[in-house]
Amino acid sequence: MHDRFAHGGQPDSYCLNKRLQGVDAGARRCLWVGRQCLQWQTLHCSIIADASQIIREDKEMQSNSLKQSLKQRHITMIALGGVIGAGLFMGSGKLIASAGPAAILSYFIGGIVVTLVMFMLGEMACRNPDAGSFSTYANSYLGEWAGFTVGWLYWLKSMLTITLEAVLLGAILNDFLPWLPIWAGAFIMLVTLMASNAYSVKSFAEVEYWLAAMKVATILIFMVLGLSILLGLHSNIPSPGWVNLTAHDGFMPNGLSPVMAGVVVVIFSLGGSEIAAVAAGESENPRKNVIRAIKSVILRVMLFYVGSVSILILCLPWTDTENLASPYVSLFSLAGFSGAAVAMKIVLFISFMSVMNSFMFSNSRMLFSLSQRGHAPKLFSRTTSKGVPLNALLLSLSICLLILTVHFVSGGDLFMTLAKSSGTFVMIVWIFIIVAHFAMRWKTRHEAVDPTAFRAWFFPYANIVALFALLAVIVTQAFDPASRFQFWFTSVTSLVVLGAYWVMRNRLAGKTVGYVGS
Repeated sequence: MHDRFAHGGQPDSYCLNKRLQGVDAGARRCLWVGRQCLQWQTLHCSIIADASQIIREDKEMQSNSLKQSLKQRHITMIALGGVIGAGLFMGSGKLIASAGPAAILSYFIGGIVVTLVMFMLGEMACRNPDAGSFSTYANSYLGEWAGFTVGWLYWLKSMLTITLEAVLLGAILNDFLPWLPIWAGAFIMLVTLMASNAYSVKSFAEVEYWLAAMKVATILIFMVLGLSILLGLHSNIPSPGWVNLTAHDGFMPNGLSPVMAGVVVVIFSLGGSEIAAVAAGESENPRKNVIRAIKSVILRVMLFYVGSVSILILCLPWTDTENLASPYVSLFSLAGFSGAAVAMKIVLFISFMSVMNSFMFSNSRMLFSLSQRGHAPKLFSRTTSKGVPLNALLLSLSICLLILTVHFVSGGDLFMTLAKSSGTFVMIVWIFIIVAHFAMRWKTRHEAVDPTAFRAWFFPYANIVALFALLAVIVTQAFDPASRFQFWFTSVTSLVVLGAYWVMRNRLAGKTVGYVGS
């Protein structure tokens, strides 16, 4: 490279002037003007090149971005779609049979915890709506290790949920179409719903809206029917009144242990509430829509879960294990609906489709966000012209197909056992949300508070209560033989993911330079 100060420490312009002292003034002026023109031309070319690079990068960022095309109704139903599933329609009966009428407490405690946690998530989402949601906030307020760990754990959890729902859908299809093997039905449903997600965000949102709406309608019909039985509006069905709350050995016949174990079941059932914050990043007015959606989801979840389970407990004795095996079918049959079993299978089919659809959406967005922050290969942050992270969806499809193939070829129950760990993964995600929210409040404690901004309730006491409740439930799993495997599987997986970050931290640090969380 030419040294500008090679001549006794003097700049080039000085040396040039010394050499031109013997040249007449006119020639010197011409040479000086030519030199200035050359410098301006070089600068002009450099500016044009820099501008072209900026335009190319801007176009690339625009082409690899999500579209803000979801409406308020879409976000609410997407979140409800992830929440209302087998945990309510099938798991509630088992929990009632185990904990007795005190199962109401399991749902109430789980509902309170999820309400507190989702309001914390809602406050962070209002500050920074992002497809990575809690993973992005953990990244911003706790460090990259936290964003990496919680993001990949959630991605793994959603993969297990998607594959589980595919197996359940295949089983229902086999009931209606005995000639169609379960494995074939599972593959068909997986590919079909993946195609719906891949086409466009709006097509996915509309499908999910109507699937979730049908589930909500079923629960509302069930609750109206149950209340009519309790009020004695059916001449052929005597009203049980409040008897079933205390009959058969009291309100808590088996003690506190099954009630606390039931909280895990409830949290597993409520896992999916966080999808509202994930979807908000693609809504038309993310900051306003996210908190509306979370408030709406929490209200409806408390109504649907606590309300419908309370009706079940009042209408059916907890000792009636035969009817509690399929409680919703039993209550509809009790009211005289002869086709209740078939109707409930259709509702379950719709429910499983909806849950699978919602988690396909959140799974792909989480991988998209991880890729944008350098925590996953860059190819997963590329989107189609309609704003769909197709590469992220295709990876999910490939892995789900692989898991299904291994599951059906082996004929074992290993996958079903692993799938039961989803509830513990959800609790770990919620713990990260609680701690990230506390860190956010601490880091922003000196900032002026916007009186119109949403603030989570009862800080920091809500954080402490929710955190200890979740930790207590997780620790309880270690001492319960029925859930010990799930506890250790989740613990080991979390440590492996965390270790993977530290192994890759040098590469990740290079890729995440310039990323700033808000």
